[in-house]
Amino acid sequence: MTIASRLRRRLPATLTVLAGMVALAAPTQADTAPPPADWPVFGYQGVITIKDEMIYNPTDEFIFPSIFHAGAYFEDPLGEWYLYYAPHDNPGGISLMYADSLEGPWTEYAENPLITNEWDPYYAVPHVSSPDAIWNTEADRMFLYFHGSNAQTRWAETDDGITFDYGGIAVDNAMGGPEVTETSYARVFEHPDPDSGYAYAMFYMGNERDDIRRIRLAESVDGRTWQVDPDYVVAPGDEEGKNVSGGDLWEWNDQLYVIYHASSGNVYARTIDASLREVGEEPILLHSASGLGDDVGRIAAPEIVTDHGEMYMFYESGDRLGATIAWAKEGADVIMPPPFGDFPEDPENPVFAQCAADGSDEFEGGAPTDVWDRVVRAEAARHQVAGGQLVVPTYTGGVAAAPLLQQELPNGPWQVTTRVTIDATQKFQQAGLLLYADDTHYAKLDLGRATPGPTVELVYHRGGQNRQDSAAPEIEGTTTIWLRYTSDGDTIRASVSYDGQTFTRYGRDIDAAEAGFTHVGPYAFRGTTVAAEISASFDWVRFSPGADAYTTCQQAAEPLPADEETAPPARGVLSSTSGWATGLHDGSYEVRMNLWWGANASRVELYENGALVAVEDLVAAGPTAQSVTFPVQGRANGEYTYTAVLRNSQGSSTTEPLLVRVTDAEPGVAHLSHDNDDHDGDYRITADMWWGTDADRWVLYEDGEQVADGRLQASTPRAQHVEVALTGRAPGEHVYVIELANDAGSTSSEPLTVTVRD
Repeated sequence: MTIASRLRRRLPATLTVLAGMVALAAPTQADTAPPPADWPVFGYQGVITIKDEMIYNPTDEFIFPSIFHAGAYFEDPLGEWYLYYAPHDNPGGISLMYADSLEGPWTEYAENPLITNEWDPYYAVPHVSSPDAIWNTEADRMFLYFHGSNAQTRWAETDDGITFDYGGIAVDNAMGGPEVTETSYARVFEHPDPDSGYAYAMFYMGNERDDIRRIRLAESVDGRTWQVDPDYVVAPGDEEGKNVSGGDLWEWNDQLYVIYHASSGNVYARTIDASLREVGEEPILLHSASGLGDDVGRIAAPEIVTDHGEMYMFYESGDRLGATIAWAKEGADVIMPPPFGDFPEDPENPVFAQCAADGSDEFEGGAPTDVWDRVVRAEAARHQVAGGQLVVPTYTGGVAAAPLLQQELPNGPWQVTTRVTIDATQKFQQAGLLLYADDTHYAKLDLGRATPGPTVELVYHRGGQNRQDSAAPEIEGTTTIWLRYTSDGDTIRASVSYDGQTFTRYGRDIDAAEAGFTHVGPYAFRGTTVAAEISASFDWVRFSPGADAYTTCQQAAEPLPADEETAPPARGVLSSTSGWATGLHDGSYEVRMNLWWGANASRVELYENGALVAVEDLVAAGPTAQSVTFPVQGRANGEYTYTAVLRNSQGSSTTEPLLVRVTDAEPGVAHLSHDNDDHDGDYRITADMWWGTDADRWVLYEDGEQVADGRLQASTPRAQHVEVALTGRAPGEHVYVIELANDAGSTSSEPLTVTVRD
């Protein structure tokens, strides 16, 4: 029997499971061995476990993918392919997704988790995680190995991949020796040595009292009873960092490799022989994130599958305790999804030194600008602006004690970034960006020092509980970091950068509605310890412009079109078409600029409430008339003041302000009626909106509870009509209100009371 035929693992002999490849343009490190020629190159394709869409998501993180070819072994499976995965943090839970193609779409099993942290009468542990599935030929069943808790790797058996019989403990701490403190993250495969006497082998992570994680070997005749080898397979070197884990066996070009991930955030390979004991001294870099789009940061636990000549990698992507399951395809380009929040990304202007949005402060004067609405505990504040920086002392105490410079967060999507420097040498000196609702409800993203040493942390504090994601800085000894929060209106995401160019997602997302943060600002403090007071400096705080605003700003910065004018433009006149079409001032209109006579403009800039919102280049041919129309859409009720700046080679002029009042952006108010003339429990509620701005959705409430909703086709000022049939209403009085809504807001009808007598 050949080595290749012994490595069938989870798939039929006609398929191959691999585990590693070089990343796109990944450089060979100085202390790694050069990879063999022609290693596969994989392109990131996206995320499988989209966190805000998952049914079972107790901790907002998913790890350790394991692919199993269900269609090759099970009768009537949910899909051709099964993907097992789990959260790591408590309570964990072995979970399943399925698909008919390795390219998806993947569907989450509705009744996850399949295996929980309590399985009476066998165990009750804080968490179970790191599933690994293999077909056990001798038992003619699928075996699934998992850890729970960190001191044991267990297994369960199944005939369908969904319902499991408990197997037992495969390996535990005691089997590795008295120094072992963790036995987890196992991958099981058919033993590559036909003369070994063992049918199966396992690489797993063993941690010891020195807190260094290494890869160990266990072997088994039947997949149930295991023998642990006393020697390590892989111990981390300088390249890998402190820990290695997620070991697996891979055969490529007739050479066996042990592949694994490491503290460096990369995946490596070392040559290994069929006995699984002769291991190469130098690691080879197998794969790292490309750094493009969402394919950034740490990767781990790769699972590579070949099907119909196409090769795929499934892996854990993201910070520990904040990861998700992603996939890549050999030979494919990296997919570049729109940036989160749809904010622009410009390599030449990555932190918006030009075109920063309202709310930004460059700290260039003698004090913070008036964008800062307030200082919490202002009487104790000692921050100052000096040398082009905001300097904040590390106040004694935490969020509930320190003075806090803050400004109100914008509505809708927003992104805010700062560059902070702090030389934290004592715990708990720290400085960063704070999202704030009150002293007991906040999120802080910072650089500082904790008990273990230097740290970058994201702490979400609510209801007296901390949710903390923390790790040592990626650059040892750094004292400067770029910190960023981004909100798409629904989710808040943190990211960090060590060069001001590339930002990497950090920690777990925060639900924006649940959090309800109202303010943001820089902060620095040192807890209640005896640590010395030092200062943190913030070079700036910048809000990012939206994509349209950035395009407009960049256009305004371009050189003016050439012209032959001999004087600055004559003053133009602004007008609007608000209310012209229907009499409704609904927030959609045109602003028109007319220059009737005189020197012409080669560019016109339109400002709304002081912010640049549009730019138009013109052909200057004075003294003939010029005109330009600027469409305006979706403005909410309120007042909007417009000015236009006209420019040419000789200078500029500014129009008189134009005030536009939007009063009808929200839907018109509906009128309710009913047909319950006989006062029984079956009747129809009718809503009519006769005149006003149209709605695109509605909700009907009965006695304060929602009972029906729907969509509407908006075509202002066409009347809108809704009918809802209700049956089986109990005797008594029932009060109805209908709410009409569009993107500008909502309106509610007057209450309608319906009496039911029998």
